[in-house]
Amino acid sequence: MSVYKATSWGRTRRPKPPRGLSDKDTITGSATLANLNALTVSQFGPNTGAYQTENQRYAHIMCSGSTEVTKMYAYTYASNVWHEIVTGSAGAPYGPVIVKENEHRIVDINGADFVAITSGSGVQTVHLAFSTF
Repeated sequence: MSVYKATSWGRTRRPKPPRGLSDKDTITGSATLANLNALTVSQFGPNTGAYQTENQRYAHIMCSGSTEVTKMYAYTYASNVWHEIVTGSAGAPYGPVIVKENEHRIVDINGADFVAITSGSGVQTVHLAFSTF
């Protein structure tokens, strides 16, 4: 009798790295929102700083060393354009997603198809993972 092993994402049991990356891999930040919007979907990938989420609910962003994340962007096939993800809401503090050095932040991405970040340092010490919880 063979054992069933799930190979799709679906509901995750733990945070998983972006598609195409492995545990412990660092990520590359994107340049600007304009640069992201100049790309075609076929150009999205780790080499351009656009990471496929498999439509998960949350992004886990972890910075170490002297690196920090200064902005986060989302892309959905429905809109066919990149937008900045912001925190807060009307009447509450409102601004860019910021993750300081040696912090782990969980951001609700509500099933976006791809995400990208802007990093304030050239040092590759940002990790990214996605989960449903």
